[in-house]
Amino acid sequence: MTELKYRELGRTEIKTFPLGFGGIPIQRLSKEEAVKVIHRAIEGGLNFIDTARLYNDSEEKIGAALKSIDKRIYLATKTPAGTKEEALADVGESLKNLGVDKIDIYQLHNVDTEEKFEKRMSEGGALEGLKKAQEEGKIDYIGVTGHSTELLMKLVKTDEFDTVQLCYNFIEDECEEELIDYCHENNIGMIGMKPFAGGALDNAPVTLKYILRQDGVVPIPGIESVEEINENIEIAKGSWEYTDEEAEVMEKLKAELGENFCRRCNYCQPCPKDIPISMVIRAKSFITRMPKEAITDEEGWIYGGFEKAKKCIECEECIERCPYNLEIPELIKDNLEIMDEFRNN
Repeated sequence: MTELKYRELGRTEIKTFPLGFGGIPIQRLSKEEAVKVIHRAIEGGLNFIDTARLYNDSEEKIGAALKSIDKRIYLATKTPAGTKEEALADVGESLKNLGVDKIDIYQLHNVDTEEKFEKRMSEGGALEGLKKAQEEGKIDYIGVTGHSTELLMKLVKTDEFDTVQLCYNFIEDECEEELIDYCHENNIGMIGMKPFAGGALDNAPVTLKYILRQDGVVPIPGIESVEEINENIEIAKGSWEYTDEEAEVMEKLKAELGENFCRRCNYCQPCPKDIPISMVIRAKSFITRMPKEAITDEEGWIYGGFEKAKKCIECEECIERCPYNLEIPELIKDNLEIMDEFRNN
């Protein structure tokens, strides 16, 4: 049995259970079901919940669950806003939805391009809005999230962020090369998103133990059932050492997924047809984690992205840029078929 140690999130005063709660999948649940799952997580010891303005009604469901909870729960949410005014408006909405007077960590959501970086970090940008909200006592700490390790390094080196949310699992481990060490050295809290690689990994013990063994990173698996949270809590409270069988499973999964797994680094961009490649080639992730109405909404960003993918001309510029040599046009075709089948059923 591993001694259960709460994790300190960098320079913040937040100490969390080794495992956090990812708020994406509860979009798919009814309000009553979501409240039940959140309550079980809190009963099991979890005290850190992450969500976002873009996760439809996730904030509202979390707020409903917390109404009857006396325990101190740390909350993190995110804004996709580019400007100061938009960010301040999002903070106001989040406070209302979550039913709190102050949010512990407010994050810039998915800063994954240089254009987004420049807009959010410049005068009148979203960072300025979060700083204003911080001055007004509406948020405690400012964080940033993203899928590009290179851009996250650039962001944390500005010293503007108390926390960083990074993709981390045994397939997507690029952050181990520099980012994690930098954050340790500079006392920046680390939140590990996509511990199950967006649904590509389904062996909970093998997957969670890998991140739990990395000191200082708080994994936030998306959870949508009491059974899932019970299993995750049992893993967090047990031994984090791999059995021989688990180590073998991990190596097998690495070999199987490594050749066709998109790390969302976006080095493949720009696409001449404006296809959001890293989004399109993870259809299964959307299908398993998002509500069907969000995927099939013809006015929505997910639907629009997959419609753009139909314009692929197989120029192979993306293949030339991909550091993992993925056969991207073929992956686009495969994922379009998966999405079309889902839409039509």
